[in-house]
Amino acid sequence: MSRIVVLGTGTGVGKTHAGVALVSALASARVSVAGLKPIESGVPSEPSSAITTDASALAAFSTFHVKHPPPYALPDPVSPHLAARRLGMRLDLGRVTEWVDAHACAEVLVIETAGALLSPLGPGVVNLDLARALRPDHLLLVASDRLGVLHDVAVTLHAIRTMAADLPEPLLVLQPPAVPDASTGTNAAELVELKIVPRVVVFPRAEPAAEETRAAAKLVLSTLALQGEIQKA
Repeated sequence: MSRIVVLGTGTGVGKTHAGVALVSALASARVSVAGLKPIESGVPSEPSSAITTDASALAAFSTFHVKHPPPYALPDPVSPHLAARRLGMRLDLGRVTEWVDAHACAEVLVIETAGALLSPLGPGVVNLDLARALRPDHLLLVASDRLGVLHDVAVTLHAIRTMAADLPEPLLVLQPPAVPDASTGTNAAELVELKIVPRVVVFPRAEPAAEETRAAAKLVLSTLALQGEIQKA
């Protein structure tokens, strides 16, 4: 089994889009894959077929049954630690890892975190701690292809390398923003030129199952050296 943990340089940078694309590419190759988001805020209290959450989007493309509900599907659209506090609870990493481990029979797990790398999950606990607890084989770092991304990627990588040197080196994925700016389309080359990262995979702004998105997902799988999965895909 391979575990891919998806981290972000910020909130709303496209982690779910990248995660769903990976799950979709693997599913199309008949790989047993589960797309998981154990912590999510802004989840409606009353289920509705008209509203798609990040967790449900990942589960929809999975070929391995995703256990419902996730550990923390929190209603308030605020930072998960605040949403949990408003319900009189704290986020428990042990509960999260136990739920993730319940999917261990899948060939690949794609696990998306909520928010940015250092977004708090509780007193003294951030997403980086969750990533370590999940025991990843691979890390994806997702960033938005917009002004400021050079700084955001550099700072996030510095935090990983200094605070969690035991984690694998992340592969950077750039997602196009909803509204491009003057830097969009140039940042991938600049990140490599400045030696902030050795390589970047750029995703298109297209549906997860679209051919161009699936091609980017296959490139991610190939770069992560998931040879069996990429040969199937």
